[in-house]
Amino acid sequence: MIQTRARSQQPAPLTTAFPAIVRPVGAPRATTPAPVPEPSHHHLPAWVKRAYAQARPILADLLGSLEGEPREELQRSVDEITARINTGKFSQAFQYPQLIASGMELYQQQRASNAERARAAHALDLLRRRGSDMLRDAGPQLPPDVTSRLGRSLRAATSAEEIAEVETEVRQAVESARSVQDRKREREITKTRTKIQRAAPRAQARPVETTETWQDVLRRLQEQMAQEAGA
Repeated sequence: MIQTRARSQQPAPLTTAFPAIVRPVGAPRATTPAPVPEPSHHHLPAWVKRAYAQARPILADLLGSLEGEPREELQRSVDEITARINTGKFSQAFQYPQLIASGMELYQQQRASNAERARAAHALDLLRRRGSDMLRDAGPQLPPDVTSRLGRSLRAATSAEEIAEVETEVRQAVESARSVQDRKREREITKTRTKIQRAAPRAQARPVETTETWQDVLRRLQEQMAQEAGA
């Protein structure tokens, strides 16, 4: 009896195990999608081409929506996987879903960071507006050059601490201006009081003209007669 060697089971084709590539919920739609390098191996399997075709628009939107270091990080990852596929490591196409997931994480981090910066900028604008109101109210009491200098400092302030410093300068400038005005008013009061005091003796030296009634004259005569009788 001739024994035949059992056929070994062939591995399932990669296409049956390839994870689905779908656009994540909340993924951006870039105004200007970025170019995504296409694998260029001369024996590139069809399933790798399909994987790239599915991943390319999603990665293009992610790259087009990212900025700065996050975009460079995702671009490096895309370039590295593409380079490996070009050397014949076709299984690297399985990394496309992971690339998309990593890009989404970077995008969400960037969006949260942008929202936080927007909140901080809005809070800074409110503080700057309060400082501008304070400076405007104090304007009539301050010299024009001081008002201009403080206004420039307020516009150039980039943090809450710097705006608080400008507000402190405004309050100090107002207090200084009030002190100068108070001293000036005191000098005016003192000068006026001195003028009055100097003029008072001359006013007292002038004879006071009085008009006596007959009752006053009679009373004065009686006092004189009583003084003469006593003498």
